[in-house]
Amino acid sequence: MRTLAISDLHGCLVPLQKMIEVIQPQPEDHLIFVGDYLDRGPDSKGVIDFILKLQVEFNVTCLHGNHEEKFLLSSIDQTDLAHWLEAWGGGATLESYGGFQGVPESHWEFLRKTQPYHETESHIFVHANLENDIPLSQQHPFTLIHKKFGNPLPHQSGKIMVCGHTAQKAPHLPLNLGHAINIDTDVGRGGWLTCLHIESSHYWQTNLTREIREGKL
Repeated sequence: MRTLAISDLHGCLVPLQKMIEVIQPQPEDHLIFVGDYLDRGPDSKGVIDFILKLQVEFNVTCLHGNHEEKFLLSSIDQTDLAHWLEAWGGGATLESYGGFQGVPESHWEFLRKTQPYHETESHIFVHANLENDIPLSQQHPFTLIHKKFGNPLPHQSGKIMVCGHTAQKAPHLPLNLGHAINIDTDVGRGGWLTCLHIESSHYWQTNLTREIREGKL
């Protein structure tokens, strides 16, 4: 069995399709998406449609990112909507759906069911960050989905944190601090999508032009 963590997608369906082709997940594998499925890229709707299909065939865990939170808030609040459209790349998301009225109920349900974190015997998967001295169950939602990576201290659990959210700029490589790993390599702004094989520390990357590269932490 492989644990495969996949970075922020930001509406980029083509790199996701290529990644699944490259890693060839098996039924016993565990795919963990660290959040931010929406905004910036050209096909947020296609990304969620694709993940919903993956969930039928594979063991898939989807975490909640700040862009999911903003999308949900923007659907009910005009102030959030204006901010989302102006600064978050929300226009591309609405275009992919043809407006909020085009969002299927299955997508609303998907977004509502995304998880704040996922814990294994050795790792904690989260969208953004953890406070090092607070138990996982007591972490503040702002920290989990909004706090920038910075230079995090080891979590009190002794487990390795794997997260996205804070985009790693060119050359768009995962950042490994040993006790914390950031895999957001900025695919939504011309970077790469990353998939990290947790057990081996091997990673694959794909981009909008379907290129492939790989390496090891």
